[in-house]
Amino acid sequence: MNTYHTKRLEPGTVVVTDKEVDCFFRAQFEQVVLGKVITRSTELDVGVSKELLQCSSELDDVPTVIGNTMCTSDFYEGQGRLDGALCSFSTEDKLEYLRKAYNTGVRNIEMESTVFRAMCRVCAITAVVCVTLLNRFDGDQISTPHDVLVEYQQRPQVLVAHFIKKRLGLIV
Repeated sequence: MNTYHTKRLEPGTVVVTDKEVDCFFRAQFEQVVLGKVITRSTELDVGVSKELLQCSSELDDVPTVIGNTMCTSDFYEGQGRLDGALCSFSTEDKLEYLRKAYNTGVRNIEMESTVFRAMCRVCAITAVVCVTLLNRFDGDQISTPHDVLVEYQQRPQVLVAHFIKKRLGLIV
C-alpha cells in the first residue's frame, strides 16, 4: 500500500519518515572513516512508520503523513533556497528540483537526518519524525507566527510520546 501523501503539504504537517535520502534521492549516508568512504543505509522500519501513522490518527490536530526526508549539506543552496547570500540557480531550476524531490516521495527537507538515521540504524533505533514549517513550492521564508511555530514543533514530540506510551501498554 502506498502511504505517500499525494498533495502538497500544509505547514505544520508531521512527516513520519519512510526513508532518509540524500540530495540525489538515495537512501544512504556516506561517511569518511579513516580515509575510506563508508556507505550506510538510511532506510527505516516500515512497520514502525505505519504504527506511528496509526498513532497520529488517535491524536487531535496532528496532521501526519509518511514520506521521505531529504538531507542536504547546507540550508540555502543545498535546499534550493533563493534567499541566501549565494544562489547559483533560477526559480525555475529550484522548482524543477523540488518537483523531482516530491515525485520521489520527499515530503521534508533538512540537514541532519541521514547521518542521524544511519547511526541510529547501526544501533537499531527505527524511526524519524519531523514537522514541516512551510510549503517550499510557495516560497522560502517562514511567515508563520511564533506561537504557531511553537505548536508545530511540539507535534512530533506529542506523536512520539503517544507512540511510546502505547508500546509500553500505558494507552490501550
